[in-house]
Amino acid sequence: MGSSGSDTGGFRHKIATAAAALLLMVLPSGVASAETGVQGPAVSGAIGQLYNTSPWARGVLLRPTGTEQCTSTGCVQKFAGGDIAWSARTGARVVVNGAVRTAWWDLGGPFGSHGYPTTDTASGLRDGGTKQVFERGAIISSRATGTQETTGSIHFAWLRTGSESGYLGYPVTGERTGLPDGGTYQVYEHGFIVWSQASGAHPSMGAIRERWRQSGLEGGELGYPTTDESTGLKNGGSAQQYQRGMIARSPATGAHALTGAIRAYWSSTGGQNGALGYPVGEENRQGNFVYQQFQGGTVYWSAATGAHSTTHGDIHNRYVALGGAAGSLGLPLTDKLPRAGGLVQQFSKGWLVWGPGTGAQVVGNPTYRVWSENPGDFGWPLRDTWTDYRGEHAAFQKLETIWNKATQELYSAEPVDASTAVFLGDSQLDLDSWAEQGARAAGYPRQVVRSIGGIGYVSGSAVGSATDAVLNDRILLPQGNPGLVVVNLGGNDARIFATDAAILSQANKLWDELRRKYPRSTIVINGVLSRYDSSHFQRRWVDGMLMRETALRGWPHISMAGTATIAGADGNYLDNIHMNQVGHNKVAPLYASALRYVLGR
Repeated sequence: MGSSGSDTGGFRHKIATAAAALLLMVLPSGVASAETGVQGPAVSGAIGQLYNTSPWARGVLLRPTGTEQCTSTGCVQKFAGGDIAWSARTGARVVVNGAVRTAWWDLGGPFGSHGYPTTDTASGLRDGGTKQVFERGAIISSRATGTQETTGSIHFAWLRTGSESGYLGYPVTGERTGLPDGGTYQVYEHGFIVWSQASGAHPSMGAIRERWRQSGLEGGELGYPTTDESTGLKNGGSAQQYQRGMIARSPATGAHALTGAIRAYWSSTGGQNGALGYPVGEENRQGNFVYQQFQGGTVYWSAATGAHSTTHGDIHNRYVALGGAAGSLGLPLTDKLPRAGGLVQQFSKGWLVWGPGTGAQVVGNPTYRVWSENPGDFGWPLRDTWTDYRGEHAAFQKLETIWNKATQELYSAEPVDASTAVFLGDSQLDLDSWAEQGARAAGYPRQVVRSIGGIGYVSGSAVGSATDAVLNDRILLPQGNPGLVVVNLGGNDARIFATDAAILSQANKLWDELRRKYPRSTIVINGVLSRYDSSHFQRRWVDGMLMRETALRGWPHISMAGTATIAGADGNYLDNIHMNQVGHNKVAPLYASALRYVLGR
């Protein structure tokens, strides 16, 4: 049985035969005829009330030709121009002679598939049409479409469209059965209504129906429609939902199907109202992924990466130029994201990073991880990542980096050799410091300096402590094998009165990391420069603790306790901690001498 209890031809014939037999039992032989001029039978009750009070009813029905005949469900009385049928549920209604009345009686009249009328016969409709609504459907007739019936869910769906005056127009066939899952359909002047038990009854028409037909209709990938077509969408668009997807259409893009993860992603981003707009093509499979193009970009999906889009702009254009998903970057792993006043997007094999004035450039995954922690320390990338014998390079506005795959380390790209000294320290390395002057005097003319105010083994600044910053690549040291690595920390740990245990724990972590990074370089640990007055007691204490620890480990070390006083520089301070250039110049020769000694020069 279909959506409305519609019958096959044989079943309808049985209903009509049974109804005719019942009427023969209840109607008397030899009823009066209006043509003979003989007075007809009386009318009474609800049927008489309608006949006697409605000039229109008397005008179309003329004289009664039979007596009122009743059953347990209601009553019918025949007239020269039609019938009046009454039931307690529907009231008294006129059924006028014509195609609609004939079809109604062929279907069994009030005892058939449609039951009692709920409206009078309506005539004068478009194209000479007539219509009457019954308890379980309607019968409609027009010159172009003939006489058809609608029942059940399909009938109610047709009413939602505006009936014959709506966008579907008149039915042109009866209800048809035999669709998958027991579904039925009915053809109308401008489309169809399709029903199944699981999906209900919904109209199907126009460009969206044509796209659905191309997919195989209800037996195809989309299944049955589950909603009516939604119209009045953005830019004159429309859409319809199906059991396994949807079809979206606009005048500019045509009608295209959306299914699965891509459809879910598109909906989550705002559908046609979002950045992607309407689909401009169908879903395409390429290798292990699928993609679909939209007005505002492309959505990609794979089982490994999920669904993500590239939306129009510099990043999208650059991605396409690099070969898209089949190119050097692979599939997107994120959507486009704002970052530090620019935009970034991750792909399987790297990131595209767009900065104002620099455009979209490729940055490798390990380098991006460090860059994203502190973009301001690097600036925006100036070109794509490239690879040479040293590793994977990335050129930023302020710094060039190298990722070494063998060591899984990120370095800065300054070239170093045996004549290079690398310094890691705090603001004691400001100006042309005593440490830098001493190293040059000891034979290290090339220098790379990492000096950050406020940091120590424990004490931190924006990048954290020196130990954490080096361990987490927030301070990048150069790649290669410098002749000398100098650590110049501890003053800020004295300033904050860090505990001995905390300082030693963090110091050993840092020293071990430096040894791992520079296994062939000489690493010298400087103490804390100080005066001999009482205000520098804590600085001298930390110096002594560090020197004892390095001595136990057998590391080269230089104590700087009281060296400012020894050098005659007590009066050469900018404040109580930082020397002026004259002070640095006075201390430098003493440090150079000590450095040569520990280096054996």
